[in-house]
Amino acid sequence: MMSPIHESCSQDTDPTSLTRRISFDVVEIREYNRILSDNPATTNGPPVGLGWEYSPEDTVRIDLETYESYQCNARRSKRQLAIPSEVRQEMLLAEGYSFGEIAKTVREIRKIRERRNISFHHMKYDPIAERVETLKRGVKGIIPGKSLIPGMKRKKLESPAPVLVQVTSKGA
Repeated sequence: MMSPIHESCSQDTDPTSLTRRISFDVVEIREYNRILSDNPATTNGPPVGLGWEYSPEDTVRIDLETYESYQCNARRSKRQLAIPSEVRQEMLLAEGYSFGEIAKTVREIRKIRERRNISFHHMKYDPIAERVETLKRGVKGIIPGKSLIPGMKRKKLESPAPVLVQVTSKGA
């Protein structure tokens, strides 16, 4: 069941100015199932995510004004929202995941984090690698008999002409 949404449009005397307003009057709170996630941002233990399934019987509908009156001082800090790894593991075991599935996911995530870390540290060399690739393509283009288009061959020169190539960097 969807929450009612009220939309109203009012038109002034000027046909180009159209004012739209959307308002909500009911908040629907659902509890979704917890799943073993693949989020590598988790620094310790298994990551927990939300699945698509929820129980319609456990869904609560509250008037918006009532909901906001309960929420006025309920903001929690990032630290308060963090779930300890032991608690996440207990949640996943309660959802039916095995210790083996959890351990396998934790190992896979550790590998992903390591690869990201290596990639991050190699980023500083990207401009150099790009320059080398550009130079390789340039040199291939001037060598007789080689083509820049895969599968195509250049016509060989009748009399070989000497080719002089000088490669310099911008800083030299």
